[in-house]
Amino acid sequence: MSEKMDIFEPDQAGTPEDKKRLSSDLEFHVTERGKKSGKAPMNPKTRFRFLLLLDGLLVVALVILVFFLSRHLINRSFVDKYEKGVFETKKEEKLKDLNIVEGYLPWYNLGNVEYKNQNYDDAIANYKKALEYHPSNGKECPIRINLALAMIHKINFGAIATDKDRERAINQLLAARAVLCEEGCADADDDFGHSEEAEKLKKDIDDMIDQLKNQQQNQDQNQDQNQDQNQDQQQNQSQSDREKEIQDELEQNRQQNQQERQQTQDQYNNQQDNSSGGGGGSGSGSAGDNENSGKNW
Repeated sequence: MSEKMDIFEPDQAGTPEDKKRLSSDLEFHVTERGKKSGKAPMNPKTRFRFLLLLDGLLVVALVILVFFLSRHLINRSFVDKYEKGVFETKKEEKLKDLNIVEGYLPWYNLGNVEYKNQNYDDAIANYKKALEYHPSNGKECPIRINLALAMIHKINFGAIATDKDRERAINQLLAARAVLCEEGCADADDDFGHSEEAEKLKKDIDDMIDQLKNQQQNQDQNQDQNQDQNQDQQQNQSQSDREKEIQDELEQNRQQNQQERQQTQDQYNNQQDNSSGGGGGSGSGSAGDNENSGKNW
């Protein structure tokens, strides 16, 4: 035979004193359990503030996520159009003021646009600004390579005419070389830089410097040869002029001597004519003898 079990209902359990004692016992057990766990019961206001802080953190995280996603999409759109030859910089210009994490990126992209448009001064300024944000080695070397290329393109090799022009070009090439070697993208002394492209460009720069120096040496040699030739020509011209002067002097002396001889001959002839006229017939023979025995000039 089964027994019926009564259901315990607190509202019907005992007298008011019993209920009060039961409530007191429950509070005592809760307090004792809180003490044993080392945690005090959370105040409702504290709980509200905690939830509010948690919501705020979630909102901030969401904003950051949206920002990076938008930044990535803007850069992706820029790169896609850039590769197609379309250079739109308005959105990229706005990202310059949002320098978070990859702050160098908009400056680098804008530098590439200026480089493509052959605005090398603006490209150099943007690349230098990008380097101020200290990109990692994997990102820094491409910036330095493009910066060095922009510096090289500023040199007008076809307009180098003087030693000063050549010296200015060599200094510009040395500055571009220093940009590559500054952070080890290329090795200043050996070929152990951590960027193969930077090492190749460094070698090209060294070849250009050698060519300019060789041109200067060849030009100096040509100048020396030209000077020697000019000196020889001047000497030959001087000799020719002196020879002409001597010939002129000799010709003048010859003509002068001839005139003097002619004058002497004329005077002698006159004297003979006078003697013949005063001495009669007998003098004619002697005159003819004197004329035949006269001095010839």
